[in-house]
Amino acid sequence: MKCSLLHPPRCLLVCLGAILACGSAMAQKAAVSPSQPINLDRELEGQVAQDRAASYYHYSLAKWNEDKGDLPKALSEMQMALKYNQSSPAVHLEMAVLLEKTGNTSEAIRYAEKASSLDPQDPDPHWLLANIYFKPQTRGGPAEDGMQKAVQELEKLRELTPNDERIYYALGGAYFETDAPEKAIEAYEKFQSFAMTADNGYREIAKYYERIGNHEKAIEYLTKGLKARPDSGEGLALLGSIYTRLNKSSEAIQVYRKLQEVSGNNPAVSRQLAESLIETGAYDEAIEVLEKLLKASTGDRGARITLGRAQIGRRDFSKAIENLESIVAADPDALDAQFYLGVAYEQSGKLQEAAKIFSQLVNIAPAHSEEAQSNRLQFQQRLAATYMEMGEYEKAIAIYQDIVRTDPRMNLQLINAYRVDRQYDKALALGKQQYEKDPADIPMAILYALTLADAKRSEEGAEILLKRLQSNPDNIDVYLNLSQVYLQDKKFAEAERILRRAEEKKLDSEQDKEKLKFQLATVYERQKDFDRAESLFKEILQVNPRNANALNYIGYMLADRGIRLEEALNYVKGALALDPRNGAYLDSLGWAFFKLNDLENAEKYLLEADAIVRNDPIIDEHLGDLYYKIGNYKKAEDFWMNSIDLGTELEDVQKVRRKLQTLQETLRKQKSEK
Repeated sequence: MKCSLLHPPRCLLVCLGAILACGSAMAQKAAVSPSQPINLDRELEGQVAQDRAASYYHYSLAKWNEDKGDLPKALSEMQMALKYNQSSPAVHLEMAVLLEKTGNTSEAIRYAEKASSLDPQDPDPHWLLANIYFKPQTRGGPAEDGMQKAVQELEKLRELTPNDERIYYALGGAYFETDAPEKAIEAYEKFQSFAMTADNGYREIAKYYERIGNHEKAIEYLTKGLKARPDSGEGLALLGSIYTRLNKSSEAIQVYRKLQEVSGNNPAVSRQLAESLIETGAYDEAIEVLEKLLKASTGDRGARITLGRAQIGRRDFSKAIENLESIVAADPDALDAQFYLGVAYEQSGKLQEAAKIFSQLVNIAPAHSEEAQSNRLQFQQRLAATYMEMGEYEKAIAIYQDIVRTDPRMNLQLINAYRVDRQYDKALALGKQQYEKDPADIPMAILYALTLADAKRSEEGAEILLKRLQSNPDNIDVYLNLSQVYLQDKKFAEAERILRRAEEKKLDSEQDKEKLKFQLATVYERQKDFDRAESLFKEILQVNPRNANALNYIGYMLADRGIRLEEALNYVKGALALDPRNGAYLDSLGWAFFKLNDLENAEKYLLEADAIVRNDPIIDEHLGDLYYKIGNYKKAEDFWMNSIDLGTELEDVQKVRRKLQTLQETLRKQKSEK
């Protein structure tokens, strides 16, 4: 398009809205500094006769040289154009544009202001001035001063062309820069009223709310934007990241699925989708997404590690270990791969291997960065948890004691470690201290109450949880644990009554309903009301056939009573199919084989259970019974004695003690007969 001498088209100017959208000032060609500042008065000395044709000739030469990139020559020709037409706002404006390109902003401003005074209704000089003022350190002054002047020019533009959507978008960014968020939001809202199929105004508002931590508002505006433009990759990406940070994985999944369509299965989006699927337990779908991604990009280490996490979640430990071991072999410094390899070892029952990896990670020289410190804390927690599973409580306690020096939140784990190790004095002293510090801390109140119950002070534990119910009447976890405290004290009626109270609450979560039903079945089982217990467990399995605890519980109840033993085996095998290295399930399987008089398999699975769950009085009792039946009285005696030492239930301890006394009498008789 030919340029008009009288009024240059807007294509000559850079739109400030575009500048603000990309977060930088107006794009600028390589600056060419003129040898001397332009002095209009000196240049026009000896006033020449006004000649618009001559002006147009030099103007055209200026534009031609500008297009060639010869800015000094363009400036010289534009000066001549101005000499022959001093009253032309268009030539003044073009001179300002050229000066701005060379970096001579002070002169550019002067010429732009002159152009505006010659034609007050022309918006173009104000666009140029706004662009210039938007740049940091304009005219050597502070950036804030320049931004305020940019706002003034944009507000003049709003008066001149109130229906130009670009002005409102530019104003929104400028108002945010000058700390006027209410005006910025109003401006962006006005922009969106014109640009109804765009989302960038709403997105800028959402970014503001995200910065100040108001995620609800950020989500609200991103949702508005996506209604206007459903295929906005930027909007979807921002919304997905917010949902991810808020741990709203289900919502994030829907966003990332849409973003996959929009981005054409972008690898980064696929990884984000897979991670969200893992968080919701959708391991099969996560693996499907990752395997598809890895077919296209076999060297994507991040995707392979995420695949390992999904394989662990699906309890496909052999594949997870093979995958993660290969990553570590190729890159021994891959700490994330080492960590998840340790998790795979731990959850598959290879506790020694897991402890070795976590110990190595803990002992890596800690960096001073916040991220490195956070990683080390996570490694310590995993190592301590592994030691707890191994029955090496003192090692776990030492780690927790170290952690709480910098992270007092870990007092919960330290108290529990004391409790499991039966160091009740320490557990109760620390538990009381932490509970009294913040009685509203529900997890701490529950742990302290359970510790009191373990220490034969159930009434005090129940009193604490009853107080919590007064201020938290809808907290299902409090009901469940209060029932457990009553159960430990053999107050079966109270245990059932508190669960019935919980059932009266409005339970939106199927998981909460399942937990209540399971605990009620446990109460019935402890009362030896096996039929009602079995009926409730079966109701759970009708809704959730993959509830491994319910499968195991039915199988163990049947095996322990020596009835329907083949059915008992099937239930327990179903539980082990879901959790192959669960020591309690292996004990149930071994016990079912014992009741079937299959002593070889009984020994195999009971010893395997004992290797995973150290120092368990029930497993030791079962092994004692097995070896007594085999005739290995020495082993039977050792396991029964260990069961007595470990036992906490008086009735169970007395039962084993009677077995041991009978055995010892038999051994004395055998010895006297020799």
